[in-house]
Parts: sequence; structure tokens; C-alpha cells
Amino acid sequence: MERPGERGGLLFIDLDNFKPINDTLGHEAGDAALVAVAGVLREMTRPVDLAARLGGDEFALWLEDADAAATGRRAAALCAAALSLSPWPPGRQGPQLSFSIGGAVRAAGAPQGPDALVAAADAAMYAVKRGGRGHWRLAPPPRAEMAG
Repeated sequence: MERPGERGGLLFIDLDNFKPINDTLGHEAGDAALVAVAGVLREMTRPVDLAARLGGDEFALWLEDADAAATGRRAAALCAAALSLSPWPPGRQGPQLSFSIGGAVRAAGAPQGPDALVAAADAAMYAVKRGGRGHWRLAPPPRAEMAG
């Protein structure tokens, strides 16, 4: 029997272009942008999932019992939803908010533990940031140890 948390997808979400909002419009506008992000995550999270703010403009989302396809679909939907976030008041323009998302999937009985899953999602997210931001990438599945 599978235990809760045994299988699922982990998404690391970084809010792109957050610093210009704080620097240009002030911390109140930055706080409002973070509240809007929380609203997007809340709307796109099932009761069995878990969303958390890691700090600053970084968030994590655990997708209970999700496989790679479901994790990828949720990441793509989050990237699309981020484009509706518009912190700039009428008449002011600035960079568009977007999400850079890295994901990793843990299958039941998978060889990697939680630390390896977190490291894989984090590495995938930073690969997205280096590749231009505003999109998502899943880490490759872990390789099983070869029997000697």
C-alpha cells in the first residue's frame, strides 16, 4: 500500500521580474504582487496538494500522486496564469511578471529521497532562469542503482 507523499511532483516556482516592482513601485506593491501569486497558487491547487512560500519570491508546490505528465501540465498552466499578473498601475509600464518553474517527480518506491527531489527541482528551476525565464522544465528521472 502506498503512503501519502510517496509519489508526486514537486515544483519550485520563482517569480521573475519581482525586484523592479519593489524598487520602482515600493514594497506595498511588491507585497500585493506576492498576494496575487498566492491567489494563483490557491486557485490551481487541489485539496491534497501543498503550496508554500519558501521566502522572497520563491514558492514550492507539492502535487500529491502526480506523474510527470500531470506535473508538466500544472507547470505549463502556472506559467500561463502568471501572465495575468499585472502589478503596474495604469499609465506605468514595467517588466511582465512570469514564473520560472523547475520540477521533479517522485514515483512510488523511487530511489531518491526528499533531499534529492528538492535538489533536482531546484536545479531544473535554475536551468530555466539561465535559459531565459518564463517557462518550465522537469528534471530527468533518477537512474536506479545498477546491481553489481
